[in-house]
Amino acid sequence: MNKALRVLLLGSGGREHAIADSLLQSPLLADLKVYPGNGGFDPEIILPAGTLDWKDKEKFQNACRGKYDFVFVGPEDPLVAGVSDWLQEIGIPCFGPSAYCAQIEGSKDFAKKLMMEANVPTAKHKTFYEHLESVEYVRSHGCPIVIKADGLAAGKGVTVCLKLDEAEQALNEIFLDKKFGASGSKVVIEDFLEGEEASIFAICDGKDFLLLPAAQDHKRAYDNDEGPNTGGMGAYCPAPIATSSVIQIVEKDIVAPILQVLKDKGKPYVGILYVGLMINAKGLPSVVEFNCRFGDPETQAVLQLLEDDLLELTWKAANGQLSSQQSLRISEGSSSIVVLAAEGYPNDYKKDITLNIPIPEYSGTKVFHAGTKRSSNGNITSTGGRILGITTKSKTLKDSIDKTYSFLNTFSIPFTFYRKDIGRRAL
Repeated sequence: MNKALRVLLLGSGGREHAIADSLLQSPLLADLKVYPGNGGFDPEIILPAGTLDWKDKEKFQNACRGKYDFVFVGPEDPLVAGVSDWLQEIGIPCFGPSAYCAQIEGSKDFAKKLMMEANVPTAKHKTFYEHLESVEYVRSHGCPIVIKADGLAAGKGVTVCLKLDEAEQALNEIFLDKKFGASGSKVVIEDFLEGEEASIFAICDGKDFLLLPAAQDHKRAYDNDEGPNTGGMGAYCPAPIATSSVIQIVEKDIVAPILQVLKDKGKPYVGILYVGLMINAKGLPSVVEFNCRFGDPETQAVLQLLEDDLLELTWKAANGQLSSQQSLRISEGSSSIVVLAAEGYPNDYKKDITLNIPIPEYSGTKVFHAGTKRSSNGNITSTGGRILGITTKSKTLKDSIDKTYSFLNTFSIPFTFYRKDIGRRAL
């Protein structure tokens, strides 16, 4: 294709900063606009506050009509709300699934039913709508057990319960305290799966798909996988746990049947299908969760290894043309990301931290912004719990991780912390 594209990227996190970094390298790009963005983006490409309202269909369509040739949706919320459908109505291709397909992340119950229909390997589960019944179930079942609020909860609606009192507390918070609002109107309780986690992203066009290399995220806040669950404190790619046999199972027994079931329903899946896996001691993967978008922070690491043009790939996917792309070109070597977080994260965390970040000396290291903002005088301060993602691509995983930590050691920002053991499993 030789079309020059005017592109809109929706999102404000480290994932979107990394996506923009890749899109800006494309010769197909005529212009890129981002909304709402963060302090790491060039202010010239960020749309003014109030320009877009993805919660209002008519306003959103009016803001996009005639201005963009392609929309790339980063986070899940707009997809669950239906922006992909709204764009399709006005003839703008969108990389991101329909509202129906986005339920694969928007409802744990929907995802489980879909997995059952497609015969996808996953944990045994039950769905509950009522507090006492769910408590009785966990008491009879015992622990360990996993409790999931059904709807979107910013990555914080899942509790792995090793003790009964933890399970009861999680159910009390969801049903009685309404911790997750309407997202906790029902709960999926599933068996605990033993093994090691990995994340694989499938680029889908409704019928065909291509897999990106597997990554491994680090969910717990502190070293040695201690502390509360977070949105992710670091990742590396490729993940050795995802062997070639695991990849084959993901292709044949997970992604292909899920896409086929949705296609048969007349609801083709277009966009990223995030496959969250648990791989047991025998090397057999089961699906822990599906997401309808790129993961964060895995994306920052994965995209560093993609040699293909991300804009061309996602444009093809949005237009049902992936069959012309036989495979992905992935560079040799490894990449890693370490997240710099605000003191207190993932609970009440420090805000408005002044950020003075040096430029990395090593060309393979990039600093992706997440929860940051830029003032009118150019000063950057923190706004979120996860602030920065230091990402390095190098020849080996050890060298990648060493260079990431070496850069982190060149500066110090008060009221922040990061894990010191990212990649330890693979190393």
